[in-house]
Amino acid sequence: MPLNVPVTLTTPPIDGRYTVHTDRQRWSAGQLADHLDGRAALEAAVRTGVRKAASTCAYAGLTEPDIDTAAHPDGSVTMTGRVLCDESACHTAAQHHYFDAAESIEAKTAADWVAQKKLDLAPGELGVVQERVRTGHERRQRRGSLGFVLVGVLCAAAGGAMSQYDYTKPKGTSAGTNISVLIWTNVDSLCDQWAFPAVIAGTLLALYGAARLAVSNAK
Repeated sequence: MPLNVPVTLTTPPIDGRYTVHTDRQRWSAGQLADHLDGRAALEAAVRTGVRKAASTCAYAGLTEPDIDTAAHPDGSVTMTGRVLCDESACHTAAQHHYFDAAESIEAKTAADWVAQKKLDLAPGELGVVQERVRTGHERRQRRGSLGFVLVGVLCAAAGGAMSQYDYTKPKGTSAGTNISVLIWTNVDSLCDQWAFPAVIAGTLLALYGAARLAVSNAK
């Protein structure tokens, strides 16, 4: 699980904004057995995952991550690699991520790791800077609200474009004798009929989506 966790130190004089680039992988006993040295292969995969978590970050790419290993009764092994980074761009980008429940647990663990292993602080002296946990249902609702806004904007824009359309048939032609004139005359008539309803419907859809977003963010 590649993840970038923003943390803020709250204990003077070590105030600062940091990011923990991390990856956690759990391999089953079968996966480990598929390699000559399963643990070494898992560690290599985790190191690669840390780099992939922040592919543009020099810290993640060049610093050797700290590796924590946990063996489980079923023979599987979990390894977690972490690199501490003080790049402001990484911290800003990490703050835009919405953590789900599993990621939130890893974010708390990453904060404790910084406190205990890197800065010699006691647990609880770090604050994890993150948006609140959002469930899968909440994220689907948010995407649905954004969809309403997008469809509404497109519908209103289409109505506005239709209202600007005006077909003038060439002199000497008739819709009864010229198929092209017939088609474009009907298009012009449909645009006249549907332009205003499309603008109204689009506006209402966009407002509905925006209201859903506002309610979701206020929870």
